[in-house]
Amino acid sequence: MGVTKTTSITALGGNLIIDFDADSSVEGHVTSNTSGVLYLVEVDNTANATTSAYLRIKDAQSAGAAGTLVPTWMFVAAPGSKASYTFPDGQPYGTGLTLWCTSGNAVDNSTSPASAVIVRLIAS
Repeated sequence: MGVTKTTSITALGGNLIIDFDADSSVEGHVTSNTSGVLYLVEVDNTANATTSAYLRIKDAQSAGAAGTLVPTWMFVAAPGSKASYTFPDGQPYGTGLTLWCTSGNAVDNSTSPASAVIVRLIAS
């Protein structure tokens, strides 16, 4: 289904980015802007009953390959759960956000979770 973006949220960041099937395929420049502030990250791993999901976000516009990129931030959702991370003062980024999701936490992991992981970001 891919990544969608809406600009109707103005109270926090202005942009809601949703990836309905986050996996080890790196999604480059999901914010469509070069700089901004990240306010919220939600990782919905309810479809994977036995494996954690590790969302990796890099302050970068261009996509590389999973297992070769070092993330700026990494967030985990336990098996069968949803995790939300908020930054009331925001986390600034300078070049855009690129994201990917793996089933392991090692930097060189490039294995996708078995089932769809839904990721939501609120950013400016």
